[in-house]
Amino acid sequence: MSIPIKIDLFGIGIIEGNIIRYIAPLTADAIIDKLPLVLRGRFSFGSKKYWTLPGVEIYKGPNSKSTDNVEKGDILYNPKTDELIIALEDIEMANKVNKIGKVDTNLDILLEARNGLNTKFSKK
Repeated sequence: MSIPIKIDLFGIGIIEGNIIRYIAPLTADAIIDKLPLVLRGRFSFGSKKYWTLPGVEIYKGPNSKSTDNVEKGDILYNPKTDELIIALEDIEMANKVNKIGKVDTNLDILLEARNGLNTKFSKK
Protein backbone atom coordinates (compact mmCIF):
# COMPACT_ATOMS: atom_id res chain seq x y z
CA MET A 1 0.00 0.00 0.00
CA SER A 2 1.36 3.38 -1.03
CA ILE A 3 0.12 6.69 0.41
CA PRO A 4 0.76 9.80 -1.70
CA ILE A 5 2.23 12.71 0.27
CA LYS A 6 3.38 16.24 -0.43
CA ILE A 7 6.28 17.97 1.24
CA ASP A 8 5.82 21.73 1.31
CA LEU A 9 9.02 23.74 1.65
CA PHE A 10 7.61 27.10 2.69
CA GLY A 11 8.53 29.80 0.19
CA ILE A 12 10.38 27.44 -2.17
CA GLY A 13 7.98 24.82 -3.54
CA ILE A 14 6.38 21.41 -3.16
CA ILE A 15 7.90 17.95 -3.47
CA GLU A 16 5.66 14.94 -4.08
CA GLY A 17 6.31 11.39 -2.96
CA ASN A 18 4.85 8.26 -1.43
CA ILE A 19 4.98 6.54 1.92
CA ILE A 20 5.35 2.85 1.10
CA ARG A 21 3.80 1.11 4.07
CA TYR A 22 4.92 -2.49 3.50
CA ILE A 23 8.66 -1.64 3.87
CA ALA A 24 8.36 -0.55 7.54
CA PRO A 25 4.69 -0.80 8.55
CA LEU A 26 4.97 0.23 12.23
CA THR A 27 7.13 3.26 11.46
CA ALA A 28 5.02 4.26 8.44
CA ASP A 29 1.77 3.97 10.43
CA ALA A 30 3.19 6.06 13.28
CA ILE A 31 4.19 8.80 10.84
CA ILE A 32 0.89 8.66 8.92
CA ASP A 33 -1.00 9.04 12.22
CA LYS A 34 0.98 12.25 12.95
CA LEU A 35 0.37 13.87 9.54
CA PRO A 36 0.35 16.76 8.86
CA LEU A 37 3.78 17.34 10.40
CA VAL A 38 5.41 20.78 10.38
CA LEU A 39 9.06 20.73 11.41
CA ARG A 40 12.12 22.90 10.87
CA GLY A 41 14.43 21.19 8.40
CA ARG A 42 18.17 21.44 8.01
CA PHE A 43 21.02 19.90 6.06
CA SER A 44 23.28 17.30 7.61
CA PHE A 45 26.01 19.27 9.40
CA GLY A 46 27.47 21.35 6.58
CA SER A 47 27.06 18.87 3.72
CA LYS A 48 24.08 18.73 1.40
CA LYS A 49 23.78 14.94 1.36
CA TYR A 50 20.39 14.79 3.08
CA TRP A 51 17.63 17.03 4.45
CA THR A 52 16.71 16.18 8.02
CA LEU A 53 13.63 16.97 10.12
CA PRO A 54 14.47 16.29 13.79
CA GLY A 55 11.92 15.84 16.58
CA VAL A 56 9.29 13.59 14.99
CA GLU A 57 8.53 11.98 18.39
CA ILE A 58 7.40 8.54 17.24
CA TYR A 59 10.30 6.52 18.75
CA LYS A 60 9.99 3.37 16.61
CA GLY A 61 13.05 1.13 16.59
CA PRO A 62 14.84 -0.48 13.67
CA ASN A 63 13.09 -3.28 11.82
CA SER A 64 14.30 -6.36 9.95
CA LYS A 65 14.66 -4.37 6.70
CA SER A 66 16.63 -1.48 8.25
CA THR A 67 19.70 -0.52 6.26
CA ASP A 68 22.57 1.93 6.29
CA ASN A 69 22.80 2.18 2.47
CA VAL A 70 20.26 4.63 1.04
CA GLU A 71 19.47 5.88 -2.45
CA LYS A 72 18.77 9.37 -3.75
CA GLY A 73 15.13 10.27 -3.12
CA ASP A 74 14.52 7.86 -0.24
CA ILE A 75 12.38 9.05 2.67
CA LEU A 76 13.82 7.57 5.87
CA TYR A 77 13.23 7.49 9.59
CA ASN A 78 16.29 7.35 11.85
CA PRO A 79 15.24 5.63 15.10
CA LYS A 80 18.48 6.54 16.87
CA THR A 81 17.97 10.31 16.48
CA ASP A 82 14.15 10.41 15.98
CA GLU A 83 14.25 12.29 12.68
CA LEU A 84 12.82 12.09 9.18
CA ILE A 85 15.41 12.22 6.39
CA ILE A 86 15.21 12.84 2.64
CA ALA A 87 18.35 11.54 0.89
CA LEU A 88 19.73 13.91 -1.75
CA GLU A 89 22.30 11.42 -3.04
CA ASP A 90 23.26 7.75 -2.63
CA ILE A 91 24.99 7.58 0.77
CA GLU A 92 25.91 5.24 3.59
CA MET A 93 24.39 6.36 6.90
CA ALA A 94 26.25 6.15 10.22
CA ASN A 95 23.59 3.81 11.65
CA LYS A 96 20.68 1.73 10.34
CA VAL A 97 17.57 3.64 9.22
CA ASN A 98 14.03 2.59 8.28
CA LYS A 99 13.11 3.35 4.68
CA ILE A 100 9.48 4.51 4.63
CA GLY A 101 9.03 6.01 1.19
CA LYS A 102 10.33 7.67 -1.95
CA VAL A 103 10.26 11.20 -3.39
CA ASP A 104 8.88 11.36 -6.94
CA THR A 105 9.37 14.95 -8.12
CA ASN A 106 11.29 18.21 -7.58
CA LEU A 107 13.99 16.76 -5.31
CA ASP A 108 16.43 19.40 -6.59
CA ILE A 109 14.49 22.29 -5.00
CA LEU A 110 15.75 21.08 -1.62
CA LEU A 111 19.20 22.34 -2.60
CA GLU A 112 17.76 25.89 -2.54
CA ALA A 113 16.56 25.46 1.06
CA ARG A 114 18.28 27.03 4.03
CA ASN A 115 18.69 25.57 7.52
CA GLY A 116 15.70 26.21 9.76
CA LEU A 117 13.16 26.24 6.89
CA ASN A 118 9.66 25.14 7.92
CA THR A 119 8.80 21.93 6.13
CA LYS A 120 5.32 20.40 6.09
CA PHE A 121 4.62 16.71 5.42
CA SER A 122 0.95 16.04 4.59
CA LYS A 123 -1.27 13.59 2.70
CA LYS A 124 -1.97 14.61 -0.87
